[in-house]
Amino acid sequence: MEQEGFVIKELGKYIEVSVVRESACGSSCETCQAKCAESKPFTLKTVNDLDLKVGDRVKVEMSSKSVIGYMLLVYGLPLVFLLVGTLFGVFMFSKMNISSAEILGLFFGLVIMSVAFFIIKKVDSKYGEEKAREITIKRY
Repeated sequence: MEQEGFVIKELGKYIEVSVVRESACGSSCETCQAKCAESKPFTLKTVNDLDLKVGDRVKVEMSSKSVIGYMLLVYGLPLVFLLVGTLFGVFMFSKMNISSAEILGLFFGLVIMSVAFFIIKKVDSKYGEEKAREITIKRY
């Protein structure tokens, strides 16, 4: 994955880069009603190996494998925890002969899903600096 961006902040040995997310279809058709062509900027933090300054234009590269891994961690893990927690909660409350087992099971699933966010936070704090090095910055 390769995108263009601008350095917006210097943070010691790190920099913050603003990158415009490309649209899903890859074009910017003004007549399209699907809104898939709207580009929204996002920021990322990476190591400043090139002594870049605020305002420098850069090219950001990251392996597609890493991007998919991040997406699975951030989106997939909470979803799996929600589904498993809900199913287990419904099963558990049904065995207790509670009349509103489905509603209680859903709340149990939401509680279990919140555990996934703590796991993601721990993984990010533990491996965040290593992952920042996977992002390659080049002068444009």
